[in-house]
Amino acid sequence: MSQLLSMPIISELFQIESIQSLLKEEFKNNTRKWEQVSSESEDATIRDGYYWIKNKTKSRWNYYKTKTKLNQKQDFIIEADFELVEKDDAYGHFGLVWGFDESREYVNRFTVSANGTRTLIMHFEKDHKRTFHRFHTRNAGKINLNQKIRLSIIKIGSYYHFLVNKKKIYTAHESMFCYNGPFIGYYIEPGLFVKSDYLEVKKMKTKPLLVKNGLDQILK
Repeated sequence: MSQLLSMPIISELFQIESIQSLLKEEFKNNTRKWEQVSSESEDATIRDGYYWIKNKTKSRWNYYKTKTKLNQKQDFIIEADFELVEKDDAYGHFGLVWGFDESREYVNRFTVSANGTRTLIMHFEKDHKRTFHRFHTRNAGKINLNQKIRLSIIKIGSYYHFLVNKKKIYTAHESMFCYNGPFIGYYIEPGLFVKSDYLEVKKMKTKPLLVKNGLDQILK
């Protein structure tokens, strides 16, 4: 029996038939009406082809959102480029949030730490009151934050795949994440100042490949 349980089970296989860009942001203007603000707690502005965001608080995470045309059943790619400008806290995180509505009651996040040693993937309740799914990497190879980094979220079939600079770091079933609405955006923790010159959302048309999975082969 132990031999059977250790045999690999082949997961979903898909062929990508087409990819269509739904949103491509290069911050040459503010037609998508990103929040721009300057206050004691935060700065957010679009200039020089970048979205500059700075969290001046001591304990509150900030987010900046835009609405997409994605729905829960679609396969998609979300990608964004980041550059770290300043950091007061090397352990603070920045990155992407997605799958929420105007109330932001439940949110998914994919972030990296400002010292480049950790990534964190979560589904949590507003203000981190409860965490429903959490994955983090440690000592998985330092990310060089002296240069631009790209975060990618790819949903194909029932699975999410998370990549840093095109290197896959985690895969999880869609049931691990919420989808209450089509908003996506940027996430930034206290003491950090980052800029982004690229954010894109693409939907994919995919076709399941007709193959037998490992369990079918075992039970035949």
